[in-house]
Amino acid sequence: MAGRDGRQGLDPAARYEAVAPHWFYRKVTDSRERWVPFSAQDSERLEEAHGSGKNHLVVPTSGGRYDVHLKKRQRVAVYWEEEVSEVRRCTWFYKGDKDNKYVPYSETFSEELEEAYMVAVTLDEWKKKLESPSREIIILHNPKVRRGAW
Repeated sequence: MAGRDGRQGLDPAARYEAVAPHWFYRKVTDSRERWVPFSAQDSERLEEAHGSGKNHLVVPTSGGRYDVHLKKRQRVAVYWEEEVSEVRRCTWFYKGDKDNKYVPYSETFSEELEEAYMVAVTLDEWKKKLESPSREIIILHNPKVRRGAW
């Protein structure tokens, strides 16, 4: 028997697949904010450091031009003065109001969304409502909801 996602014979728990996180930093230019993805290589190194459990680590990025202080979630220029950037480990996104670009949810709320998504996929129970930090209602309608869209 095929499930909603078309995978025949799979146990519902086997349909769930955790999304691979990607790391982003916040860049502010002329009072406009945007979230910029780290390169795949830098993101992998950040994820590896994050997974090590040693949050005090400093990870060089962008060819050594910036350091990411993992515990503080900050990106700092190494060779020149520049505003420190916020860093996030990202899995869930929403469309921004101003320029229609995807913006990552906070890490805490992304974890809540991922947990709700896992339960919905595993139990095949949809229409779960969650309230975002900005008080918007989010409804998980089906397994094709967009995650990790960068």
